[in-house]
Amino acid sequence: MKEKKVIDYTRTYRRIEADKKKCILYIVILLLLGFLLMWTQIDDLTRIICKICAGVLKQYEPHMYVGIRSETYPLFGKISYLSAGTVYPGIQISLINTGISLGVIILLAGLPWKGRPLAIYLILCSAVHLISSLWFVFGEKYFPYTLTVYSKLYMLQEIGIWVMFFVMTVIVTGIIGPRGVIYKLLTLLAIMVYSIVFGTVRYVIFIWLLYRFSVIYMAFFYFMIGPMFDFLYLVMIYAVFVNRMIGVYDSRKGKEVWKWS
Repeated sequence: MKEKKVIDYTRTYRRIEADKKKCILYIVILLLLGFLLMWTQIDDLTRIICKICAGVLKQYEPHMYVGIRSETYPLFGKISYLSAGTVYPGIQISLINTGISLGVIILLAGLPWKGRPLAIYLILCSAVHLISSLWFVFGEKYFPYTLTVYSKLYMLQEIGIWVMFFVMTVIVTGIIGPRGVIYKLLTLLAIMVYSIVFGTVRYVIFIWLLYRFSVIYMAFFYFMIGPMFDFLYLVMIYAVFVNRMIGVYDSRKGKEVWKWS
């Protein structure tokens, strides 16, 4: 093949020549180690999170009952979660929340920027909260969830997020090329640590708010301020990683990996 003497700035015909065996080995080893670590340490991790959250809640709400329960699941083993008393809204609070939610939906639907992402998100948030508020207006005694049940669902949701983010990060960093292993491992570590810390802080805030202002906001917290916000920091950390990898592959040694077709 004739050697190119001049390389244009376009990247149309440029690609990274990755060693597939090394990439697969990287992915398989990290996945096996990660799942082994999670399977053996998830009990300790969730128990520590619960102890931290229980300590914070008792500090700010001395009269609040906070306990720690644990259940065993086939895939993950024993998982701990908080147990707390449930506070239900009265009919007046439910009607006020119904009116505010409906008013926000009508207001946003009439604005010129109703089709923009922020407006759509706020309308969805208001719609979810409207349904929750109407439920407590007409059938509060039939509400099937307690604060303890929500706490368990939140912890299971967080574990699902950790597993999904771990798998996604390992695969994405594994197929991006053979170089920058340190950056790949640091990115994986940063995402997992941030996810655990963020999930813990959000956990204690949600439990406190639901105890303080009633479980009328449970659906809003679970569906609208849940995994959707986790993807924001995932994308942020991944963007920093890609920026670092661009520098790696634009270096003298990194340019050797590029192939032209």
